[in-house]
Amino acid sequence: MKAKRLIVPVMVFLLLSCVTINIYFPAEEVRKTAEEIVGEVRSYEAPSEKEKPNPKTSPQSLFEHRKGIYVGISVCFAQKELTVSNAAIRTLKEKMKRRAASLAPFYDKGAIGEGHDGYVKIRSLDGLDFKEKATLKRLVEQENGDRKNLYNEIARALNIDPSQVGRIGQIFAQEWQKTSRPGWWIERQPGKWQKK
Repeated sequence: MKAKRLIVPVMVFLLLSCVTINIYFPAEEVRKTAEEIVGEVRSYEAPSEKEKPNPKTSPQSLFEHRKGIYVGISVCFAQKELTVSNAAIRTLKEKMKRRAASLAPFYDKGAIGEGHDGYVKIRSLDGLDFKEKATLKRLVEQENGDRKNLYNEIARALNIDPSQVGRIGQIFAQEWQKTSRPGWWIERQPGKWQKK
């Protein structure tokens, strides 16, 4: 009799223990958001001479001379809006953009680098005087605080589970590293630094 009463609860337990919870993570949306935000934050730099368009170039084809004459039907595709923004994200982007020019000399000196986790890391304080060390520590603390808040806001805006914020940071790390200047230090794996 006792065995029959135990069968139902045991069966329910076994059935429930087989359930797999799949947490959706929109990696492509986060990647597009990272490209947009990092590009905007790092836009304080003026384009180099190679990147500036040359206004004296001539059209490459006959069609370019006459493209205003032709009227064609353009094809439009519906696409989900990938821009993630709200007041908090815009505020954080602006703060980071204003701070970027102050961080650049420390990147150039090799004192800081882009970590594998999406945060700025202090690499070496060698060659910095007391005032520069204090400034650097303050800037890094502010930058990393804003990045943490940014990643949390993006998770909230995209309805991503808070436990996945670290993945957002890793995706952003790839973009921060990709947009780093040559000569800046990047951390590809924990503790493994290399110059870009």
